[in-house]
Amino acid sequence: MKTKLFIGLIVLLLMLSPLVFAQSRDTGAIVGKIADEEGNAIPGASLVLTSPNLMGSRTTVSDANGEFRFPALPPGDYALKAELTGFGTYVQENIRVTTTATLNVNVVMKPAAMAEEITIVAEAPTVDVKSTETASVTLSNEILRNVPYNQFTADIVNLAPGVSGNVAYGASENTGIAYTMDGVNVADPEGGSAWVFSDHNVIEEAKIMGVGLPAEYGNFTGVIFNLVTKSGGNELSGHFEFNFQGYKADSKFWQAENTGAYLADYPNLTSPSSKLTDINGHLGGPIIKDKLWFYVGGQFYRTKNRPTGFPEDVDYKQPRFFAKLSAQVDPTLSMSGVFQTTAYNGNNRSASSVRSPEACVTQDSPDWLASFSLTKILSSNTFFDLKTNYFKGRYYLDPEVGFDPYTHRNLNENMRFFSDGDFYYADRARFGTNASLTHYAEDFITGSHDFKFGVEVERSMARTRYGYTGRGGELGDNIKYVDYWGYGAFGYLYSGNYLAYQYEGYDTNTRYTRLEVFAQDSWQISDRLNISLGVRFGQNWGDVKGVDGAVFKSNHLDPRIGFTFDVLGDRTTILKAHYGRFSEAMLTAYHDRMNPLSQFKDYIGYYFIPDDNDPATTGGTWYEWFRITPTEYTMDDNIKHPYMRQYTVGIERELFKDASFGVTYINRKWDNIIGRYNRAAQYNVIDYYSPELDRTFPIYERTMDTLELSDFIITNLRKGSEYPNILTDIYRKYEGLEILFNKRFSNRWQLLASYVYSKASGTRDNGFGGDIGWGEDPSDPNSYVNAEGCLTNDFTHMLKVQGTYILPLDISLTGYFRTITGFSWTTQVMTGRLNQGQVTFFAEPRGANHYPMATTLDLRLEKIFTLAGKYRLGVIFDVFNVFNDDTITTWGTIAGFDWNAGTYPSTDGHELYTLVRPRQARLGLRLIF
Repeated sequence: MKTKLFIGLIVLLLMLSPLVFAQSRDTGAIVGKIADEEGNAIPGASLVLTSPNLMGSRTTVSDANGEFRFPALPPGDYALKAELTGFGTYVQENIRVTTTATLNVNVVMKPAAMAEEITIVAEAPTVDVKSTETASVTLSNEILRNVPYNQFTADIVNLAPGVSGNVAYGASENTGIAYTMDGVNVADPEGGSAWVFSDHNVIEEAKIMGVGLPAEYGNFTGVIFNLVTKSGGNELSGHFEFNFQGYKADSKFWQAENTGAYLADYPNLTSPSSKLTDINGHLGGPIIKDKLWFYVGGQFYRTKNRPTGFPEDVDYKQPRFFAKLSAQVDPTLSMSGVFQTTAYNGNNRSASSVRSPEACVTQDSPDWLASFSLTKILSSNTFFDLKTNYFKGRYYLDPEVGFDPYTHRNLNENMRFFSDGDFYYADRARFGTNASLTHYAEDFITGSHDFKFGVEVERSMARTRYGYTGRGGELGDNIKYVDYWGYGAFGYLYSGNYLAYQYEGYDTNTRYTRLEVFAQDSWQISDRLNISLGVRFGQNWGDVKGVDGAVFKSNHLDPRIGFTFDVLGDRTTILKAHYGRFSEAMLTAYHDRMNPLSQFKDYIGYYFIPDDNDPATTGGTWYEWFRITPTEYTMDDNIKHPYMRQYTVGIERELFKDASFGVTYINRKWDNIIGRYNRAAQYNVIDYYSPELDRTFPIYERTMDTLELSDFIITNLRKGSEYPNILTDIYRKYEGLEILFNKRFSNRWQLLASYVYSKASGTRDNGFGGDIGWGEDPSDPNSYVNAEGCLTNDFTHMLKVQGTYILPLDISLTGYFRTITGFSWTTQVMTGRLNQGQVTFFAEPRGANHYPMATTLDLRLEKIFTLAGKYRLGVIFDVFNVFNDDTITTWGTIAGFDWNAGTYPSTDGHELYTLVRPRQARLGLRLIF
């Protein structure tokens, strides 16, 4: 029924209009009206738009109402010239166009007798009066080039308001973010995390948006993070850069220590640190002026990080190459093509304070990407846009010591030794294409309309192989050992051997096809009121290798409606409100367990019984404890696609030239959360006493007769009689208030400042993949003990300030200040051995505590020297964490295991895991021409 309704709506729109004017994901637009000093419309005026980022110039003529429009403009600075016989020439400069924004530029022309030419120092609008989009930011090239950060492109999203640790406005970590480049998806098809890592100096602009978006945007529940890549130009240009950041071991100049407050408890504690070498070079220019441009870049990016309490480097080498050709085939047709190849290779991955160096893995991750885009301007009112890309890569993790040694986890020391104990091989590929047609219809059904219609098609593949390592021991291969010294289960005295788990692993090959179409209308009813209407329909088919047909099917219909109202009638104060439904990305994680049973191996548990209670005796016997044999999973016939519904209301105000201020209220709720529920599992309530907390808790022990039984269904998790082990309603919600001030670069300074006050709460956490079937086991009723409360990524207060000021002598000073509430944490209890093994449960409501706020200031000084008139040499000095903050970011929370209760919030009793990085310095050189 929904499908028929949507098709009917599309047919109606096709009949009513010549179809779909606006901007695309990586372009903007300029619209306006020409009038005389009395406010009378001037038709027939010639307008010419120019920019260094535009091949040639764009021209148009004002219509009968004096209106004009320039669609599909690449981001950059523009100059507008208007001419008409009898009037002086009008020139407006420094009009800053950003992606997805439509700027209103009104032109007032004076009679020629009064002025032959009028040049305006632009007061380009900072508020989009027609878009319901709010709380979005554009990180321009000026910001990205000046703000001190780690220069890793996937982390740019964390510079934005409302985003921290790849969590955006309460959404799941990574999964909720749509990672796109030049408007096309480049995320991991399995879990949605960032996959393609580009050279930071090929980025022209980064746009982070997610609040109040029209139907054009989907496949996310957090934000869309779009990177727009650079193009060449009519002049040869270059950018060569070198950055270096050292360890304290290299020199005290590079790094301070921030462990002093904790050394009494942890005398061997070391500060986390990082070493960076970044060498990159880029050239762009014309092959044929105004017709064909090139842009190429190469980078070698190497990091050596050392986590708190780990004695060696986590060493990553990342070579990258980027090439782009841009062509203006004729005045109305432009095309571009990109090829990129990168690698992400390193060792000591998984390093932490609870692993020895040999218990880490190496990573081998090369990938390549090719993309193509085409824009055809059919008229000043209509244009067609096509984007397509393909990427392929792998992500392989191998134990550093090879496949022979076994891993051993020492429970007494809470450490892993001898090997990481598993391997992980991920092969990924994605093909995607987006096409849209946009059209502006004037005086059509009461007012003017910006129609847009589009389609997205995607085909993706994720092959994943995983298993335990270790060979030649008495229990066989593929074993992880758990060691313990002392009295354990059943009163035995253990001298090492305690538990073991055997798993040969799995090999899944999962694919999907995604088809989405949308229609939207920005309906300007009057000069002050604009209504945004839209709908987005998606159909997904999930399939696996070796199984005929689709094993997963879902569709969704996402309505969007909102309005903007010009409060004062002068385009400076805009009230915005919006309601929308936003469906989660399509991912192979939903249906990877539908692969054939032959691709999954048994999971076997063993326990050890010592020969006697002499601590010097290590002999004994291993017994099989349980064996979980893979069974077929069932896909719920009525499964629904997960989504987030969102209400927003806000007001944006243009304060003065190049500056805007906004306040936005955001209300979000997630629904149709997917999980894997074992219908065969049954539990009995038991009382469990925690001596550390001196409390008894009712918890759940699995019955022995169902311990090895499984009957899994992949479904939308919900409380009810058919799912008796789900003890609470499944939900996640977010409320936030965002205050945003944005001053674009002009008059020697720029500033982006934001404050977000929010609460993320629910019964299902917002960690990585929390709403797509990963995370907490929904079949285990212990998951619902004290499950309601603040989510892990609940950043109550988030203040960010990024600003640049150009001092005398061409010295620029840039600061990035932030203070953010830490993760929430919960006191937990780990049981002894139950039928199903050890269980960890919450001893208090979820997220009852928060780590303290981390307050950090990073500074950059850059001195520019001009050489030979055209070369600019920049000498850069960065200082990170200027005040050497020492905030703890994670510590032990399991009573009696890694926390013996002391005086909160001191570290007394907590195993300290991670701190913020201490004060560090970085030096850089760059030559730009």
